[in-house]
Amino acid sequence: MAQKWSSEQRSGDIGKAKTGYFDLIIIGGGITGAGIARECALRGISFCLLEKDDFAFGTSSRSSKLFHGGMRYLASKEFGLVRESTAERNWLRKHLPNLVRPLGFVYPAYEKGKARPFTVWLAVKLYDILSDWFTGYKNYRKSKIFKADFIEEFEPAVAIEEPELGRMIMAGFYYDTNCDDARVTLETIKESLELAGGKSVALNYARVENYVRDSGGKVCGTVVKDVFSGSTFQVEGRCVVAAAGAWTDQVLAPAEYSEQRIYPTKGVHIVVPNERIGNRNAFSLISFDDGRFFFVLNRYRVSVIGTTDTAYYPESTDLDRPVCTGEDCDYLLRTVNRMFPHAMLGYDDIIAAYAGIRPLIKEEGAGRESDVSRKHQIFQTGDGIVAIAGGKSTTYRLMAEDLLFYLQRHRFLGRFSKPEYNRRGFSRQPFKVGLERNEFDKLIAGKSLSGVAHPDQLTYFHTQFGSGGIEILDRIRNNPPSGRPLLESYPHCAAEIEYILEHEYAPKLADVLCRRTEAQWMIWHHRQPALAGAVADIMAARYGWSEEVKAAEIREYLGYVNSNVQFLK
Repeated sequence: MAQKWSSEQRSGDIGKAKTGYFDLIIIGGGITGAGIARECALRGISFCLLEKDDFAFGTSSRSSKLFHGGMRYLASKEFGLVRESTAERNWLRKHLPNLVRPLGFVYPAYEKGKARPFTVWLAVKLYDILSDWFTGYKNYRKSKIFKADFIEEFEPAVAIEEPELGRMIMAGFYYDTNCDDARVTLETIKESLELAGGKSVALNYARVENYVRDSGGKVCGTVVKDVFSGSTFQVEGRCVVAAAGAWTDQVLAPAEYSEQRIYPTKGVHIVVPNERIGNRNAFSLISFDDGRFFFVLNRYRVSVIGTTDTAYYPESTDLDRPVCTGEDCDYLLRTVNRMFPHAMLGYDDIIAAYAGIRPLIKEEGAGRESDVSRKHQIFQTGDGIVAIAGGKSTTYRLMAEDLLFYLQRHRFLGRFSKPEYNRRGFSRQPFKVGLERNEFDKLIAGKSLSGVAHPDQLTYFHTQFGSGGIEILDRIRNNPPSGRPLLESYPHCAAEIEYILEHEYAPKLADVLCRRTEAQWMIWHHRQPALAGAVADIMAARYGWSEEVKAAEIREYLGYVNSNVQFLK
């Protein structure tokens, strides 16, 4: 049974944060902060993880939902980054298989297209070599080169001939992986706390507002505001680490830090029914507008289209709440409708949209936004805060590992207590929650849970919750009505929500629908009020919400959903 971790224990966790002394105080509850927590927990290092909103609130829940090697980085000769990314992708696919799943990609080459046949051939072959080179974690399958007549049968919806590009010559076919980025973040934090055995704590809605300094002026703690109560408290520790992504410059503002390092860019995704496009796999496309790469991803019953990559200026906009605009949507649809000519997608086809911010590192002389490197940097402020920024979600484990060795090298941490802790790659270990589908089915049979839920729900419980899905099925067996869908044609049920509230530290409605599940972008925007009301009723019963609080939670969540589809109205 999964370890209980409910927001109902929040006051106790705040007490532990206030009275404890931690090896590391980690600012930022996205994928990077989560990875640092796991590296700590595996090595017996205590931590206090602080997140100003919900875990994975920012970039880590608004990505392309991919862990990928970065095929396009080959064009800029970032072979080391591709090598690192594919190795991390393969490790995640092996040890977190329910959440990180193989996805085939088609990369077409046309007579007059930017991607020439030899370029495509070379790219997919080099991708294979870099992925499999001196690593125990190999590619899912080897890439292939397909002729156009095969693609015409294999992917009949894509244009074999396009007026500007001419006729398709061939296409490369390779594998990356899709994922639920927010759940990977959450499961990483959950496992970190379990491994820590009570020594560590993780708090969402805990905003760092200032720093505590010792007599020599070095930072030795944080001043934290509990967003819910408004009260402030201090957390003390040996070292403070900032892993705040796009918010790095803001988090470091009260420290001895003058150089602004973050170059935020906005990435937008739109979601449409898969049947409207008809793509059976994912596609790597090149925009007709500006020559940038973006994806059309097959994701069960939907296709995810994205991403844009445009400069985003925090002086005039809110880093917390970027939104999709009509201009963003039109940019994506123009190319998709030419590459899939029978789709003729319009605004009426859009199920949902979401926007996120990439925390790129400023580079002198960099051209357009998509040319900025995705490599990460580690640096210190004048008063001793260590920060990590940049990078990409796929390499979050490697980034966290690099950070810990940096801390050791610069004497923020001593030598790790066991020899194996000092070995690179030590944390490439299986996740306890990770399960292959055949393992999941064996557990169902062994616990006599067959027939408890319909097949679509079983698939959903496996992919989203792994071994936790077995506990949800147990709940349904003990209370069959709790397995009934809360919204017709979708798998979400009361048993799932009850599991989330007990094990996944979700104090707000938006936490459940945006980050513990993918409901915010997988379900039609016009059906969101019905789902929000049903889930809010369950949360109100568990948390003792008044009607006013419940109404405010629904209003806040639907406000976010509608802000991303406002241009449709």
